[in-house]
Amino acid sequence: MEGTTSLKQREKNMYADLILYNSVIYTMDETRPTASKIAIKEGKIVAFDQDADPYCGPQTRKIDIKGKTILPGLIESHAHPLNYAANLLELDLRAEVAPDIHSILAAVRKKAEELPEGEWILGMGWDDSKLKERRFPTIEELSAAAPHHPVFLKRTCIHNAVVNQKAFEKSGLSENPVDPEGGHFHRNPETGKLSGLIQENAMSEFAVPTLTIDQLKQAMLQAQQHFYEWGITTVHDMAVKKEEMMVYQQLQKQADFRLKVRLWLWALSQMGWNGMENEVLALGIESGYGNNRLNIQGLKYMLDGSVGGKTAAVSSPYEHEEDNCGLLYMTREKLCDHVARVVKHNLRVSIHGIGERAIDMALEAIEQSGTPEQNKHMRHRIEHCALATEDHLERMASREIIAASSVGFIYSIGDSYLKNLGEKRAERVFPHASFKKYGITAPGNSDMPVCHGNPFYGIYTAVTRKTIGGQQLGTKEAISVQDAIQSYTVDAAYSGFDEEIIGSLSIGKYADLIVLSEDPFTIHSDQLKDIKVLLTMIEGETVFQRTRKEGYSYV
Repeated sequence: MEGTTSLKQREKNMYADLILYNSVIYTMDETRPTASKIAIKEGKIVAFDQDADPYCGPQTRKIDIKGKTILPGLIESHAHPLNYAANLLELDLRAEVAPDIHSILAAVRKKAEELPEGEWILGMGWDDSKLKERRFPTIEELSAAAPHHPVFLKRTCIHNAVVNQKAFEKSGLSENPVDPEGGHFHRNPETGKLSGLIQENAMSEFAVPTLTIDQLKQAMLQAQQHFYEWGITTVHDMAVKKEEMMVYQQLQKQADFRLKVRLWLWALSQMGWNGMENEVLALGIESGYGNNRLNIQGLKYMLDGSVGGKTAAVSSPYEHEEDNCGLLYMTREKLCDHVARVVKHNLRVSIHGIGERAIDMALEAIEQSGTPEQNKHMRHRIEHCALATEDHLERMASREIIAASSVGFIYSIGDSYLKNLGEKRAERVFPHASFKKYGITAPGNSDMPVCHGNPFYGIYTAVTRKTIGGQQLGTKEAISVQDAIQSYTVDAAYSGFDEEIIGSLSIGKYADLIVLSEDPFTIHSDQLKDIKVLLTMIEGETVFQRTRKEGYSYV
């Protein structure tokens, strides 16, 4: 009896838990680019094609993929998941929901009727470049819509917001507030009075309430399902503070939270968020601390704002604004001091740099923090890296600095780039063809909730350079479908030191994978944005499956 039990146990140990077959698998692994069958055991890939057959035992579950395409799980290399989660509890002011000022004000009035007087009305997602009126809601309009409630509505870029008079009163601000460093209280150019638009660090002057840890946890579990629906199995959170650390640590203990998360700790107190640099250094934390599910990547620094909000630090003025070249959050000396300090403590840095002036400062800070070989070892990152020059590209390549490219911006907010930068400059934003030419690793991202979180919008726009409005930002910097998908898989994994465990479907790596409604390599490029994820697996377990009712081929 004992011998029979041992034999069964040995057989069980031999066989795979799951085999997916009759599929078109693009592994993103150069050593085995394609396959039709994959065997998975204990959450990892053990074999492909005919080599998978011996792993099929009596208890092995088999799934017929019915000829559909399989890709590695996609990696969102720059996002704000908990901000997105929190936004699910706020007014949704995206253009597809609120296309004009009237709609925004109606949503504010409705919320004011539901909340007790004095409670904050919060919202997210308005974009003046997409609103019918092509402007932002004014302080007068918002005050009339909610005279007894403070209102704080973030622009889609989260670098600007609009507020009403009650928000100033509730926050103890005068009618003539002084601009903080790296921030601005916008005024009506005709009257000189506050317009209600607040930019960058001025947002931190408002006493906006925060959600509780339990509220954030529940919101994140809801948001996680959206990530799965988009095929995202790993995400880099680029603004982790104390509260986010607590939320992720507690969620990791729950069986229903499976998303892999990479943490970039918010370094300095900016934009209303408390910095963690001193505490991190005092504790002796280094990059890589954690496990394969949840780990610390490094420290995140903010240098400039956004193109849509005209606060990115560009080298020449924005269109029709001869005196506006954007904002820099700190001096060159200050940034260099901070970066040199943390790199000595074995911490990677990620620096938000959109405009040319910001990218230049970020590069100098990284360059002076160590030798070129030390820089290569650390894989430091410049976030967004929208307007890199030839000089910047050469310097990035020589030190193997990663361009964490928000190429998804082109689809969601590219129309505002054309408007604010002009056609010539807009043609060179997020220069993926140039990144490839110089051998620069450039993972794509959405920076969601700044833009829609669906990675296939980013893949589509990296290939076509087309905006949601149908305009095109030239084709010189367009890349192939293969390279676009690589930016959300292999390149994104490399950017997080994850290339040994995820990013491609390879033997020994986690079975994080997705099944698609269409084959991205055979359809017309204009259809890439319409691809739907039918099924998402993390470590061989199904975490999302689309239903037949939604009209897509069912796996």
